[in-house]
Amino acid sequence: MDEFKLRAGEKLEAFQEAAKAAANGGKNRVQDVASQTTELVRRIHEAFIELWQNELFVESRERVGVWTRDAVQRIKDGAPPLSPVLLYEELVALFKDRMWRRSVALFACGVVLGGSAGLLLGLRASSRVSNGPHARALLAQPDRAVLLVDDAVTPGAGPGEVLVRVQAFSVCARDRAVLRGRAAALRPLITRSQLSIGRGFAGVVLDAGPGVSLELGDEVWGCVSEWSGGAASELLTIRSTRVSKRPQGLAADTAASLPWAGSLALEALDKAPYGLEGWKGKRVAIIGATTGEGLALLQLLSRKGARACTAAPQQHRTTLHDFGSAEFIETDGSRSWAGIEASAVRAGLWDALFCCDAQHTPPAAPQHLAALLKSTAPKRAFIDLRPSVLLTDRLPTPIWLLFCASFYTYRVLRCFLGLGNHTDWLERPRQLSPGLDQLAALVDSGYLTPALDKVYLPQDFEAALAHACSDEAIGTTVIRFP
Repeated sequence: MDEFKLRAGEKLEAFQEAAKAAANGGKNRVQDVASQTTELVRRIHEAFIELWQNELFVESRERVGVWTRDAVQRIKDGAPPLSPVLLYEELVALFKDRMWRRSVALFACGVVLGGSAGLLLGLRASSRVSNGPHARALLAQPDRAVLLVDDAVTPGAGPGEVLVRVQAFSVCARDRAVLRGRAAALRPLITRSQLSIGRGFAGVVLDAGPGVSLELGDEVWGCVSEWSGGAASELLTIRSTRVSKRPQGLAADTAASLPWAGSLALEALDKAPYGLEGWKGKRVAIIGATTGEGLALLQLLSRKGARACTAAPQQHRTTLHDFGSAEFIETDGSRSWAGIEASAVRAGLWDALFCCDAQHTPPAAPQHLAALLKSTAPKRAFIDLRPSVLLTDRLPTPIWLLFCASFYTYRVLRCFLGLGNHTDWLERPRQLSPGLDQLAALVDSGYLTPALDKVYLPQDFEAALAHACSDEAIGTTVIRFP
């Protein structure tokens, strides 16, 4: 045992000696490198001083100084006196030269494009990088596939923003259009979040940034436009101006079915020539009334005294009658206006015509409105709720680059004027907080009832989207996070 301890002590001493030797060797090498570097810098400095004090360099410096002084003196002697009148005359003479004007125009365009491109790159580089809690989300991939991920990163709530735990969100035909490329050009200019589905949502506030009136635990609902991403994330950071408190006593899945559809219905009534209150005694047709916005329109118009006629597949006749439909037109599956025009001739023309984005709706606008609307109907009596093509999705690359520069320049100007760096001015007014508050008031007063169709789980989103875009749907399809 004593021999074992002796050998262990000898090995430990040998190890300590080796460690000391290695440390001393490393220290010596560092000192050698430092001394060599100092000596090299000293030699370079001495060589530069010797070269700078050389006779040739001294003579050259003197010649350059004499030439500079002579040049400055000649400029002073030959320059005319500084006069605003003379400057104005010179500018007038220059602008009369066509080539000079063209050169100045090209130079100005180059400065604007170059500066805007630099500003665009700077703003994109300085955009907030997502860092925050992880949550489940449905994210679209470049091949248009949608995957359910468990570790999607959600940024924290900044000034004017809230962090919402999304309990349920709605899907509709607009989501299919987004997955097929709608707003793909505009979306990168507004948000860096990955493309997702989900337009309307309902949830609970988990965090609120500075300047927000909402509090933790408030039950809210809201909308996410096509160019702002999607609501299919369990944690969603969104501006507080795009959410509001949802009606009390409304379950999350039921509440999620109304914000998007209800806001579209109110927007359609805003576009209509009779406003919100002038519908008493009017005959109105709703094509595609089985959609969420179609059922919301049907309820609002019937409660305001209008006689509503709906066009839909036969299996939905009873449901539409329960929601307030006075007349019914069965669509034959041909997606043609001919059958609707024939029904209008038999039953009477309408004062207004609403066209919703349903599977059985004719794909184009009617060519003969006179066969559908009364002669006394205003020009704006045909209201199309289907999305129109976005101009940004059709811009060629050079014009698109110019649009990007102009877009960022406009945002910077708004920021300088104190209007903020947000993009609420791009959103539909009915999908902001005041419109959502009015929607909640309509629900509380009994004027409007959410039309919930089916509820799916996130892993069944493909079946949910297929059902929402089919003729089997009646109302709004919702996906709920368990």
